[in-house]
Amino acid sequence: MAKKKRARTLRRERDRVLQKLGDQREKLARLEAGGSPRRPLTVSSASQVEPRAENEPCLRCGEAVRAVDHDARTIDGARLRVVTTRCPQCGARRTLYFQLTDVS
Repeated sequence: MAKKKRARTLRRERDRVLQKLGDQREKLARLEAGGSPRRPLTVSSASQVEPRAENEPCLRCGEAVRAVDHDARTIDGARLRVVTTRCPQCGARRTLYFQLTDVS
């Protein structure tokens, strides 16, 4: 008969699985629009950047995130808005890239 696993062992196994899942979600998010300077999300106004960034849930736990930093930077010749978000629940950080579209 197999020995029953201790609660701590089960908890650590679950935490490792969740860590790997979070790592995979972050890797996929870097390939999506907004995940890198090469694939920025487009917005028509700078006032839309932070609300749009805060609309994205945490990749680790799914909770709402807060924008903690918002900069305008030139990356590879493109003028981008770079927003760093932080999850108040698990502390995970994420960087999103935005490009303003010309509204004529």
